[in-house]
Amino acid sequence: MRRIDEAKKELLRRLKDFYGDNLVSVVFYGRHLKDPEFPEIDVMVIIEHAYDPVKMNRVADFVENIRDPIEEKYGYHVSFELYTREEAENFHSGYLDVVVNYEVAYDREDYFQNLISDMLNPKKAMDYVKYISTIEYIQLDEEGKE
Repeated sequence: MRRIDEAKKELLRRLKDFYGDNLVSVVFYGRHLKDPEFPEIDVMVIIEHAYDPVKMNRVADFVENIRDPIEEKYGYHVSFELYTREEAENFHSGYLDVVVNYEVAYDREDYFQNLISDMLNPKKAMDYVKYISTIEYIQLDEEGKE
């Protein structure tokens, strides 16, 4: 087994152990899928719900319990996206990088596959564009006031 595959296998195991039933999807993506010598593993993790209302705490937990041990043991940088199910259902431009080349490692009830299908559906994509285009632009004067 290649070293990068070992790192990804342990990463998945750590994610399952840490998040348990709260884990929804784990998706590897990016350059390392085509070039196993590339020193970075990109991973998207989707959890069911926020176990801590402060996102920075969730990110810090991920870094301490998942990312850092893998980086120290295997020498690969782990770049990650961490979303709750609710956060994942909002369109993220990062999904455009994911859909180019990805590998689903864990996907409870095909959640991620269905999410990506929706995102790539032309009608749904237009709904996202309409939503984004309705964001209000507020003109500020030179002093930064409305």
